[in-house]
Amino acid sequence: MIGAHPGGLTLTRRLLGLADVPGPVTASGIPVKALDLGAGTGESVRYLRTLGYDAVGIDRDAGADGKDLLSVGAARASVIRGDMTALPYPEESVDLCLAECSVAVCGDGPRALREAYRVLRPGGSLLLSDVFFQKEHAPCLSMPEPLTFSCWERESSRAGFELRKSSDETALWREFFLESLWNDNADDGFCDFFLEAGKAGCGYFLAWLWKGEKDGFI
Repeated sequence: MIGAHPGGLTLTRRLLGLADVPGPVTASGIPVKALDLGAGTGESVRYLRTLGYDAVGIDRDAGADGKDLLSVGAARASVIRGDMTALPYPEESVDLCLAECSVAVCGDGPRALREAYRVLRPGGSLLLSDVFFQKEHAPCLSMPEPLTFSCWERESSRAGFELRKSSDETALWREFFLESLWNDNADDGFCDFFLEAGKAGCGYFLAWLWKGEKDGFI
């Protein structure tokens, strides 16, 4: 596979470039707090840290205990154990959220979007990359209706976000699948999903979701 999500760090860099977000350090010299939702092994978290972000990830399968989640320090875990639909963070405590190929499979997509909105400070952003479908009778996955791009727009708006910008990356999604097959590291479940998804017109997108400002961004 090309990393833990289609495109790996190449797509992460493209996602960061899609949005007009601050960072990695504020004007006052404070590292921007970034949270990766469904962070997997922490590849993107480690990349954000090399850029200077105060970054941590959360994932159900992580091994850390989750203490001192927002503390700055190289010794803390890259990824803590937790659920992106019930984040262990106070309101308006994070500057930037990242969700790469995780919301659609988290079990409750609308709740995950609402949680991201809750923990973001006014003016903060959720950078999202995930799948969508083009056919009417498409899979719902973690959404209450077929997961078309229109569904993503509606659920993001209901959570409170403004969709500022998006990009269709379906070609990269196909490359991800083909490279996984070529390297013989795509399991049967993934292959079955991709074949069914292809029938529903599966695509892949990047999106910049913005939480409106109150008193201005950091």
